Amino acid sequence: MGRTSRALLAALSVVVTAAIVGLGGWFGGLYWDRVETTGAQNTRSELARLAIEQVPQVFGYDYQTVERSLTDASHLLTPDYRREFQDRSAKDIIPQARERQVVSQAHVVGAGVLEARRLSGSVLVFMNRTVTDKSKQSVYDGSRLRVDYQKVDGKWLINYITPI
Repeated sequence: MGRTSRALLAALSVVVTAAIVGLGGWFGGLYWDRVETTGAQNTRSELARLAIEQVPQVFGYDYQTVERSLTDASHLLTPDYRREFQDRSAKDIIPQARERQVVSQAHVVGAGVLEARRLSGSVLVFMNRTVTDKSKQSVYDGSRLRVDYQKVDGKWLINYITPI
């Protein structure tokens, strides 16, 4: 085999290798795009339903069982947000609820997905809340909330709640 043949063979192997790597990258990109798109569609179909179910658990409590209610609700939150929620509950919500004998009833009247990704998403939640204290006077409050979710270990958890 001559020098020219070897050079041609080497060039051909470089071209074939580059083509295989390029095609592999292209197919890998198509695959990953499909994974992301499917994940976003699944997120979109799940999050509004979850928000309707979970948001009232975070905002609803009775002064007689406020500690247990908020502890149960904290399991719906990501670890970082859970710590913040537990701190606020211990310092503000629980003492005030017991002192004023507060009963907070929350109902989600509407929810729509704002943003959906494979591992995160945001939902706009319309919530009505009725707060009654020992004076037996009810205060009605309508709120719009942005509820950010994150998937942690295969489970959707609330990452943050922002009033809008």
